[in-house]
Amino acid sequence: MKETIQRDAFKFSVGRAIFCAIPECGVILDWKRAAEFSACKGAQYVSIKVFCAECADRVRPSIEAKLTDLGMRLEVADGRKL
Repeated sequence: MKETIQRDAFKFSVGRAIFCAIPECGVILDWKRAAEFSACKGAQYVSIKVFCAECADRVRPSIEAKLTDLGMRLEVADGRKL
């Protein structure tokens, strides 16, 4: 049940974004090949971005490093794993 709710929420988020968050990419998102990055400070979500899988794999290390420096954490929902 929990996985179904997470998958449906993820599909909604990807559908709202429509395109990859990297402007140069411009890929139309499909929930099975997208990743949602949520920047969190404590229990609060500060920012949520959706990337295509290729861009997500490329930018994840740098985003994690920057958020760690700011005292934040990164939560990732990956459509390839849902």
